[in-house]
Amino acid sequence: MRRQSSTGLKSGNLVAQSVRSCLPEVLPYNWDQKLRGLVAGICLSRSLVLQSIAQTGSGVVKTAENALSEFLGQERLDLGGARRAQVINVLRRLGRRGIWKHGGKAALIIDGTSYAKARSRGKKRAMPGKGKVRVHNLPTKETILVPGYQEIWVCLLLADQTVLPLTRRLWSENGPDSASMNLAELAEIRRAADIVREAFNLGVILVADSGYRRKNLLHWLKEVEGMDFVIRLEGKLLIEAGKEKGLLSNLAEWWPKRLKIQWREKSKRVLLSDVSARRVSVKTESKEEVSFNALCLTPEKEGVEPMYLATTLTTETREDLTRIVRLYSWRWGIETFFWNFKQALNCDSWRVFSCWEAIDRLLSAAHMAYLVLAMLAEFAKRGRTPAMRELMGRLKAILRSRFAWSAEELTLGRFMKLLAMDYPSPRQAGMAP
Repeated sequence: MRRQSSTGLKSGNLVAQSVRSCLPEVLPYNWDQKLRGLVAGICLSRSLVLQSIAQTGSGVVKTAENALSEFLGQERLDLGGARRAQVINVLRRLGRRGIWKHGGKAALIIDGTSYAKARSRGKKRAMPGKGKVRVHNLPTKETILVPGYQEIWVCLLLADQTVLPLTRRLWSENGPDSASMNLAELAEIRRAADIVREAFNLGVILVADSGYRRKNLLHWLKEVEGMDFVIRLEGKLLIEAGKEKGLLSNLAEWWPKRLKIQWREKSKRVLLSDVSARRVSVKTESKEEVSFNALCLTPEKEGVEPMYLATTLTTETREDLTRIVRLYSWRWGIETFFWNFKQALNCDSWRVFSCWEAIDRLLSAAHMAYLVLAMLAEFAKRGRTPAMRELMGRLKAILRSRFAWSAEELTLGRFMKLLAMDYPSPRQAGMAP
């Protein structure tokens, strides 16, 4: 067997120590030890092929997959409490200064992602609870559905405009929790808000794309939960603004322009736009009225549709308007998280299909690993301990020698990849230190 480098051993020990310090011992039997090994394996091997599979030789991978599936499918293996405790632990270690705040409130960003799982190679056993998901990034506007799963995520906005994932839920119309995706989203919003309240005693502001523009959701956030929000709307929404009633797109054309600001459309194009705002109200399907401030961003460039935002935040000053637009533009951080989660950790290529619970718990373990790596990256940048400073120096050297990048270009996704490169072979990256 090839000898592992001393830097690789030190990095592995550092990851193992971080995993032990973040994960509480709350599981029965020796499952705590197995879970910590699982999370450490994901951190070091960058893959959900994980620790046990990384150590197997050719021809016996299937046995390792089955063993992992059997462990994750145990009826008494409930990772909900361990994952929540770890999230709160990581938040407290990062500290209040590490999160974005306004008016004594933090910002939560909700969005969903999907895993397309078109089972192949002639496998006859059906994947548990799979539903239909939409294929994205196609050159055509046609909607194509394939077998797969959906996942709801709620993330916390950090001070550097990146996000930290707090809660997640696997969902499918054929899964065990298939009553309503809307109810699942409400449950995740409430769970994430409770975590922020317990960790920092702060309220929250919910930020979401137009997929969460439902009038019933706006009413629930404001009237039931007392939660502020910044949510994108569509122009065809029927509103009341003073004595006027009509479509938002028609009425907003006549609102006075108060500010010019630049904003990004899907993080690609920077658009200079006129900003206007007005107090409006809408009625839900049950005839309940909810009022909020509506913002209209009208690009100066012709042929680009305006953007509309609904918010309960104040819009009295130009600074207020700027803050609302900036806050919504930072929503793109959750899309970057999805890319890191799926690409840097290879979380869209998992092989556990024995039962719904096994799939859900495997993604929960990947969530735990992501939190550990995010905390390690932050502490390495701060240089809090000699071990962290040594790790950062090693990664900077790899950046310069292998990729010709500067230390300022060390993103979280690159940190994850470089940490695994600190080993002479992928198989040894999955070994427990």
